[in-house]
Amino acid sequence: MSRKEKDRAAERPEDMPREVQEAETLLPEGTPEETATEDECGAPEAADFHALIADLEERNRELASALAAARADFFNYRKRIERDRQRERVMAGEEKAMEFLPVLDNLDRALAAEGAADGRSILQGVTMVRRQFLSVLESMGVERIPTVGMPFSPEIHEAVAAEETDDPEKNGIITGEIQPGYRSGERVLRPAKVKVASCAQQVTE
Repeated sequence: MSRKEKDRAAERPEDMPREVQEAETLLPEGTPEETATEDECGAPEAADFHALIADLEERNRELASALAAARADFFNYRKRIERDRQRERVMAGEEKAMEFLPVLDNLDRALAAEGAADGRSILQGVTMVRRQFLSVLESMGVERIPTVGMPFSPEIHEAVAAEETDDPEKNGIITGEIQPGYRSGERVLRPAKVKVASCAQQVTE
């Protein structure tokens, strides 16, 4: 059907072929551009924006609530750990105190025998108590820091006096112990106070 025939048929629909008339009755009114909605063109409606914002706000509230719960759990966990550590320290101190009680008992016996024993017996008793005391310290991992004859080390020794020597090989060697020191493993509980040999070498020109 030519263009002119179509124009004439549009002016007189009764002259149009029957097939064309039936086809036009099946088409929706208006052009495809006119029948397309704003949503089909990709522009979302305002209701969709509001729904999206509401969903994001709800998600934000859920995340904030979860974060607050996680912080509270961590705070309670930290308090529980600190409480358990404090309890362990108290129990450890009680156990070690139990080990020192026999030492105290022997010391009391030595002091109680002052009137019935001579000085030598008392000295022997106190020596035994001291040996027992050191034994308890060793069971706790505490040992005495070696001093006399050892090279001076500022990490475990504290020099409180100097002793002059003419022997260069003895320079820096500990010659006396003023107060014993103790350590537990690599940790120094108390440095040993010592006297150190010092060689004053004279410079000759």
